[in-house]
Amino acid sequence: MHWGIKMTQPDRFDLDTALEAARANPPQMPKRLAEQIVNDAMSYQPRAPFWRRIMAAVGGPAGVSGMVTATIAGFWLGVAAPVEQVDPLALIGVVDALDQDEMSDLMGFDWYSDEG
Repeated sequence: MHWGIKMTQPDRFDLDTALEAARANPPQMPKRLAEQIVNDAMSYQPRAPFWRRIMAAVGGPAGVSGMVTATIAGFWLGVAAPVEQVDPLALIGVVDALDQDEMSDLMGFDWYSDEG
């Protein structure tokens, strides 16, 4: 007793019981509040420059270098095709092999002519 008033709480506090009760009923944050916190945080984040976003989309420097290499190789094979280019359709017998003259007519350029 304390000044004549009877205490109702026990003298001993059981921390484990209190923590178990708190774990059983964790406080829940409203979804709208969580969304507002994320939106506010995103508004403070700096926006990356356009070229960095493009580089990230294609895989960074490795992706860009691979695309540049493939572009250069494709352009080179288109302009300076191998001399003995094999037509896959001619291999299976679907079409006859084309003459050099027929090829120059199809391409629109006279790259394949033997005229010096």
